[in-house]
Amino acid sequence: MPKNRPQNNRKNMANEYLVEIHNYISGRIVSAENEKKAADANNDLESKRFYEGQLLEWFNMRRYLAKKVDLKTQKYF
Repeated sequence: MPKNRPQNNRKNMANEYLVEIHNYISGRIVSAENEKKAADANNDLESKRFYEGQLLEWFNMRRYLAKKVDLKTQKYF
């Protein structure tokens, strides 16, 4: 890292990326929830199970980020 760049810029950049990642995950969660509801309404068990699996994966990814990567001073979702 160049000497003329403050250490704080690194945190800001990491925070910007994490915000975008969490926004993406949130959007995918909403989409999967909506698709799951539609599958449930159409009595499509195969699709419902697929979207339940997607939701599980997105929530696990969010939990991992919250535990291992997120800045402790920031709330992302």
